[in-house]
Amino acid sequence: MAAAEVPDVETPIHQTARFRAYADKAQGFGSTPHEALTALMTYLTGDPSVPIVIWPYNRGDAFFTDTQQERLRELKARSATLTASEREELERLVEAAFDATVARTQALQSMKP
Repeated sequence: MAAAEVPDVETPIHQTARFRAYADKAQGFGSTPHEALTALMTYLTGDPSVPIVIWPYNRGDAFFTDTQQERLRELKARSATLTASEREELERLVEAAFDATVARTQALQSMKP
């Protein structure tokens, strides 16, 4: 379990976490929603009314499938030895993962009262 500001690089917890909790710029990771929330809470010191969001992490959802998630992990693990076509595929998957993040955020915004 770990929490931190939004990271620039993946750490081991990012590779094994099943859930990500975030609020403002802080985030926590864990194998359960509770672990992710507990990790996040150790770093929240600001406004107590900031919404906290917990999403599945490192697995597919309606925005980015399990198959895409697995292929992204596989290509990232071999990033030093990718062929040109695999590098292009990795770039497409990274773009799709980003688009999925935007779509999740928009879906969340539409759920607000």
